[in-house]
Amino acid sequence: MLPVLTDLLLAATLALSLRRFILPYMAQDDVMRASAPVTMVASAVFLGALALTCSDKTFWSATLTLTGGALMAFLVDDRWPRLAVAAAVACLLAYLGMR
Repeated sequence: MLPVLTDLLLAATLALSLRRFILPYMAQDDVMRASAPVTMVASAVFLGALALTCSDKTFWSATLTLTGGALMAFLVDDRWPRLAVAAAVACLLAYLGMR
């Protein structure tokens, strides 16, 4: 039960922070300047979750976690980016607490 829960927490972290992580590569300058602090936190959270996924999990578990996170990113609404990034931070902290 615990490995499944930790996989879900990492997938949620990846999903909630992925859109803000890719924003600098796809958006115009005005959008970037307005959301720079949120994007910096989301990038750090995304890269941390990605590193933990690749280092702590087996190959198949990491594959499922990354795929699930990418698929969940399409379902997550980005209307409230601060709330999404705060939830991603909470999921990452919950994962680290369970680890």
